[in-house]
Amino acid sequence: MPILIDIRKLTIIGKLIQHGAKNVADSLSTMADIEADIQIKSLSFVEPGDIPQEIGDGEFYHANIRLTEPPYGVFLMTFDSLTAREIAEHMTGQQATSGSLNAMHESALQEMCNILTSGFIDGIANTLETTINMQTPTLERADSEIIAEETLSHIHADSLSIVLDSVVDLADQDTEFQLRIFLVPDPGAFVNLIDKLDIEEIREIEDPTERRGTDRAF
Repeated sequence: MPILIDIRKLTIIGKLIQHGAKNVADSLSTMADIEADIQIKSLSFVEPGDIPQEIGDGEFYHANIRLTEPPYGVFLMTFDSLTAREIAEHMTGQQATSGSLNAMHESALQEMCNILTSGFIDGIANTLETTINMQTPTLERADSEIIAEETLSHIHADSLSIVLDSVVDLADQDTEFQLRIFLVPDPGAFVNLIDKLDIEEIREIEDPTERRGTDRAF
């Protein structure tokens, strides 16, 4: 059964994404002392079966979390080896020898992943004035087909995947991190959530003062 959403409320999805990205920038500043601007280059919708093609050919770093409250589903972030090295080197101040990451690099990369994923979901939760329970993501590296198979094995065939091409642009530095984000919500819960939201109320929320955010389950 296809997902039916009032086309006028597609604006809300864009606003939720913008607030999620803004919160990522705030989280980077607070938790990692990194001044950055998060730019959403494009937003598109694809079927879950098309995600391997959206990720690309070859191996990628990825982190995913299951959302245990509306909109449920899965949050998946992927990036290539070049981005992984750039993030790790920036976080540690150490160059990767022959392009290989050491234990310190891997640890820094995991920390950055935690900030990015929790910051994004936190921003959406704040905008909705709710909580979204989530686990701490584990950073792994695999082929795009394996990433999709392991991440989306429990996803409904009629689900809709929101795909974001985003860039983390570091202030006063000639460095950008290229990230691809997939938000694959439960179709029923997502439609119900969107239908209950008021477009004007979402438009007015620029910087929520009551930050309920995410509850992590360890």
